[in-house]
Amino acid sequence: MTVSASAPPSCLLVEDSPDDAYFFQRTLKKTGSACSLKQVPDGGAAIQFLHEAQAGGADAQLPHIIFLDLKMPVMSGFDVLSWIQRQGFSPPLYVIVLSGSDHKADVARAQELGASDYMVKPISVQDLKDRLERAVPSLPRTSRPGSPESAETERNP
Repeated sequence: MTVSASAPPSCLLVEDSPDDAYFFQRTLKKTGSACSLKQVPDGGAAIQFLHEAQAGGADAQLPHIIFLDLKMPVMSGFDVLSWIQRQGFSPPLYVIVLSGSDHKADVARAQELGASDYMVKPISVQDLKDRLERAVPSLPRTSRPGSPESAETERNP
């Protein structure tokens, strides 16, 4: 999926923990990446969102990247991955699993179900930045006040 120069890439965070969602949003902001972020609280809401986006709903577009927690109520992340796999999205959706588990069986199952990447919580700013750049090579950047990028921009307009 390509990113338009005028619109930032869209990300969908599927996370049932308000604390984990808060820390993810905070970490994403610290990467300096210009992403629009939508958050849904569980797998069922994620499937509803993706179904509406796939159908061309006015308020929904397919996200460039999905950050998917594995252990959630209603439907697990594995259930969501399985549903995505059955839909045959073209191009395939880029799904990064976010999990507190580093069990090899969980990683292997996520990969079998089509996950593009797997991150163990808590995630670092640099690790998230690297994953975003891998997922969307043309990812626009925002400059944060006081960051080296904003200082360079101020010196060289």
